[in-house]
Amino acid sequence: MSLERAVLRHPVDGVREWLAFADPVDSWEADELSDVKDVLDAAEAANRRGLWVVGMVSYDAGPAFDAALRSLRAEDVPLASFAAFETPTMTTLPSGGDFAIGRWKATRVRREYEADIRRVKDLIACGETYQVNYTMRLEADFDGDPLGFFAAMARAQRSADHLAFLDFGDRAACSASPELFIRRSGRTLESRPMKGTRPRHPDPVNDADIVRELLESEKDRAENTMIVDMVRNDLGRIGDTGSLMTTALHTVESFSTVHQLTSTVEVQTDADLFDVFAATFPGASITGAPKVNTAGFIADLERTPRGLYTGTIGAIPPDGDFEFNIAIRTAWVNTNLGRATYGVGGGVVWDSDPTAEWNEAHDKARVLYRADRPFRLLESIAWTPECGSVLLERHLDRLSLAATHFGFDVDLDEVRRTIESFTADEPQVIRVLVGLGGAVELEPRAMPMPDPNPVVVFDTRPIDRGDEFLRHKTTRRDRYDEARERFPEAYDVLLWNRLGQLCESTIANLVVEIDNEYRTPPVEAGLLPGTMRAELLDRGDIVEVMVTYDDLREADRVWLINSVRGWVEIEIDHASAPGRLAAASAYRS
Repeated sequence: MSLERAVLRHPVDGVREWLAFADPVDSWEADELSDVKDVLDAAEAANRRGLWVVGMVSYDAGPAFDAALRSLRAEDVPLASFAAFETPTMTTLPSGGDFAIGRWKATRVRREYEADIRRVKDLIACGETYQVNYTMRLEADFDGDPLGFFAAMARAQRSADHLAFLDFGDRAACSASPELFIRRSGRTLESRPMKGTRPRHPDPVNDADIVRELLESEKDRAENTMIVDMVRNDLGRIGDTGSLMTTALHTVESFSTVHQLTSTVEVQTDADLFDVFAATFPGASITGAPKVNTAGFIADLERTPRGLYTGTIGAIPPDGDFEFNIAIRTAWVNTNLGRATYGVGGGVVWDSDPTAEWNEAHDKARVLYRADRPFRLLESIAWTPECGSVLLERHLDRLSLAATHFGFDVDLDEVRRTIESFTADEPQVIRVLVGLGGAVELEPRAMPMPDPNPVVVFDTRPIDRGDEFLRHKTTRRDRYDEARERFPEAYDVLLWNRLGQLCESTIANLVVEIDNEYRTPPVEAGLLPGTMRAELLDRGDIVEVMVTYDDLREADRVWLINSVRGWVEIEIDHASAPGRLAAASAYRS
């Protein structure tokens, strides 16, 4: 198995460009630890002959650089693999072919993961380690083109700088990494460790609050500083005396799904490629402190090899400068086995909360959930021959927010022109579909007929308040569709969160009348901000108030509202209320 082609983002004259590599003139691969140095030396020698070199080093190769390091070994991942290429082609992000991914399943269930976090904290309490980067694997069935999957990951994480795709024929690496491992520019060697993570919030105001909280978090700043000290120690081993500098400490970088706390360390050095790796690999941010002892604890606790995950992928242009990422947000696809593997985890310190660590791991997997199936932005607009599009400006405003959140290139003027050009003889519902590149499609449908018996039931499962596909309207309606499938005979299904707060239905916002006040749940409960809801809030006809199950039982009247159906007074089937909803509501009251 050797590297056949590659696609990655790399600086060209100071600007990041997509570069495509094909038809290697030579390649080298290490399947034994003793071969890793030879591979790196051969790759560097080819680069000195004026060739581009692209490749990867797996996390499992750590003992090749320091025999005291301990790691497990993934059988289908080379320890190191590089190939030499002539001049690459400057391109755009390739779309790739079709692919299908099954449900992602964690190698550790929540109970096991949190128990391992507590074991790490015990090790810290005993003075065995100070910080451990504990991780697990997610696995899914895979069929189709890995390049198509990579393209979807890249679109989902498009703000990341260190995107890379490596094709080994029957296996592939798909990396949407935001983290720089090492970069050489002349004699300057730079590392930018990330430590400290928060999930993005769909609401811009709340998202800004999250950034401030991350910057002010003593725990995250201390954790980041600890890793910076490790990186300084690593780089100091090969740097000129007095040249070591921390050029940036505790800055926040924001990506599509998470915010990360980042610092930057630089040193001046003439070290060759192998010596740089021997001093720095594996990266401090994905092992812990102290590195050697902690790597052993990682092998014992994780029980499954990391493979390429938390290793590195990079390129060396003919001038000898190089850039390698930390291979996080990275999937390894084995098309022979029909399987994709993706690693997630985080740094654990003495005051880490096991539940928070579990949640952080899944925050880092959000890129998968955006990437596993393509989606489009969606607006459903009521249209009549007399009035045209109802609440058009509010629909466009909501579409604009979704486009910004997901990174879609949308020309709102073009969307408006397309909608305003629509004509029909009868009232219609226009489904406005907008693709990643801004392509607009209209799907007219007949207006829905009123239901004479609108009985609404409760879903059996709570929603995740942080689910971005609830906050923004897209064709990814899995959560809504699943609820409807559980109750196909009901008019609609009410959704609720883990705090026992009512959210919305699968097609409309909720309004309850209590003591002559018309209340609707706030967006923070986990719901789509409907356009009719926004109009009524601005007019003062309704107010935002958290709504519990008890509130619903006490309500004088209950409605579902949206811009297509208007106000629909509903009957609640209280017998369908799950026990945990009533219990959570009572607890929060």
